[in-house]
Amino acid sequence: MRLHFPFALALAAAVPAAAALPDYRLVMTPEEGPLDPSVQARYTPALKACQDRAESTDDNARCYEAEAARQDAALNRVWRAVWTPLAPARKAELLASQRKWIAARDPFCTSVADEFSGGTIHSLIWFNCNAEQSIRRTLWLERVAR
Repeated sequence: MRLHFPFALALAAAVPAAAALPDYRLVMTPEEGPLDPSVQARYTPALKACQDRAESTDDNARCYEAEAARQDAALNRVWRAVWTPLAPARKAELLASQRKWIAARDPFCTSVADEFSGGTIHSLIWFNCNAEQSIRRTLWLERVAR
């Protein structure tokens, strides 16, 4: 089964194109789709180790819940590194973009997981989405910092 996601979020700044933040879209790796190597490379060895020990869908969901927390911590580290040297106007622009992303992430992951409602896999899909979105946002912030 291939997942389809009904919406994407584009975040663009209201400054001249040359200085604008790159667009950002919330996307999720399809269930049966090619994995983005840059995203896949960011999952931690702790996730794999946890999954190797998991005996149930609930166990696997807890693996992704812990991974989501690790990816959120990584995102916060990159955020601080990107944020610190920015000029005030650029900080305001990035903060507005980040707030839009934060407000959109959980509803996006809920819509992804709702395609699997009624079963134990729902929470696994939600936490997996949350982890992936943090990875994707981290990669985006790293591009912004260049």
